Amino acid sequence: MKKNKATNKFIKSIKDGLSEGIEIPSEIVLNVPLITVIGRSKIIIENFKNIVQYSNEIIKVNTSSGIFKIVGKNLFLKELNKNKISIKGILIQFEFI
Repeated sequence: MKKNKATNKFIKSIKDGLSEGIEIPSEIVLNVPLITVIGRSKIIIENFKNIVQYSNEIIKVNTSSGIFKIVGKNLFLKELNKNKISIKGILIQFEFI
């Protein structure tokens, strides 16, 4: 088990170095979520895994950094594809849980 953790840390350090060395954004190399908030009415999440919960008041999205929870009113999916989800509505709160 220790060997696996050491290997994972080594791979992550290589990816970090590559990202910095050739100036590729870390969200591409490391597959971390890129979250863009536009005003109080739109949020875009790139590099997500899946949708955990969906209603017009709460949306939970699974990412490599954990579950990202959006709370609002009249929430709906404006765009959904393999790499990106776009949510519109009245945004009240968002956080990693």
